[in-house]
Amino acid sequence: MEIRVLRTFVTVAQLKGFSAAARALNTVQPAVSRQISDIEEELGVRLFWRSTRDVRITAAGETLLREALEILAHEERARKLVQRAGSGQIGRLRIGFISSACQAFLPGLVRAFTRDFPDVQVTLTEMNADAQAEALAAGQLDIALSRALPPRGAADVESLEIYVDRLMAFVPDDHPLAARQTLQIGDLAPVPFVLFQRSGASGLFDQIVSACRDAGFSIDIAHQSNSMQAVLSGVASGLGVSIAPGCIRQLNMAGCKSLPLLEDAGPVPFVLHHRADQVEPPTRAFIDLAIESRADIREKMKLSE
Repeated sequence: MEIRVLRTFVTVAQLKGFSAAARALNTVQPAVSRQISDIEEELGVRLFWRSTRDVRITAAGETLLREALEILAHEERARKLVQRAGSGQIGRLRIGFISSACQAFLPGLVRAFTRDFPDVQVTLTEMNADAQAEALAAGQLDIALSRALPPRGAADVESLEIYVDRLMAFVPDDHPLAARQTLQIGDLAPVPFVLFQRSGASGLFDQIVSACRDAGFSIDIAHQSNSMQAVLSGVASGLGVSIAPGCIRQLNMAGCKSLPLLEDAGPVPFVLHHRADQVEPPTRAFIDLAIESRADIREKMKLSE
């Protein structure tokens, strides 16, 4: 039974007439009669008692009417759900993020998104850059908010630069270097370093090591941590100094001091990544929101391009 035929049957049953149904459906009476005859033949039952004066529904017709009304209502619900999904009004949005690099603006961005798309299920998962690359490639993330992805995770990925960070020095607030206003990277050569683990952000780790090598020394790594907040805690505890993206100044800096570096140790872009071949409407809507919000984000991060 086709939906259009069920709709014709319901209209005849509700209006109690073939002519009235034809007018309501904007068609001709013979077409209505033919559809009712076809469905009666298909089911092998009579659905209406017809006479020259009126049309009455049979017991079999009453049964079909109840079922047809449910089918048509379900079809309408399905149609609306599919249309809403196609426009991004419902669905899911899975975001992986590096908290130290976006905690200043991500909550506001998500709140703005959920105001416009309240029926989209948003999940947030804190992940380092390498883990995000793997999850994106496996189809487990829709959005990756990260720094540069490792080469193996960059295939079939489109990237949108959100802001550009710079490397800074971080020293204990009671260290002699803390009295300075700026530092050269070479000033850190005699001091042990606290760094994050390379496995979490290999590109950034290598950038810092290369900057120190260019300054004429190899880093003496005294302690490695699994997060930027833990790096700051290590510095504050006197375990060493560090070089890290300036955005971590927005974490708990108690016991630490940040100092600009006189050398340009290279940019540290913070980027929104997504699969180029799998862009669902909620993902596209979030990307558009991020584009609209970039100027505000850059101001909030107090970082220039």
